Amino acid sequence: MSVELMGEIERYLDEMGVKYQRGEGYFASLWRIGEGSYMVAVLVGEDWITITTNILDREKLKEDAEFYKTLLNTHYALAEVRYHLDDEGNLGASTTIPVGGLNKETFSSKFDSILFAIDYFLGSIAPRFGIEVD
Repeated sequence: MSVELMGEIERYLDEMGVKYQRGEGYFASLWRIGEGSYMVAVLVGEDWITITTNILDREKLKEDAEFYKTLLNTHYALAEVRYHLDDEGNLGASTTIPVGGLNKETFSSKFDSILFAIDYFLGSIAPRFGIEVD
């Protein structure tokens, strides 16, 4: 992670009007969506930038094949939305950008896709499966 790359991402966030905290190799931004608060992290690596968030804790997920089918179908239907399960089984959304392909337009689009993924889950998927979200 280079100082120049961190500076470039910081400029993009500033130009987008995003409030954030900067740490060693990451930026964190808290978003109020629906009734909940969601931390969006921008993780800056040598080769890749990952933008990620946790949406729902494992305990609240449905153990239902139709639920997971819906998540996978969302990947197909909405090109920018990518849901994932972390190592603990929590549901999140993430996207990556190769450092060589980083520009403001791509960064803004990918960052916004994470916010949209949260909103889409809360508005379209959670209600369909009776999932309570905070």
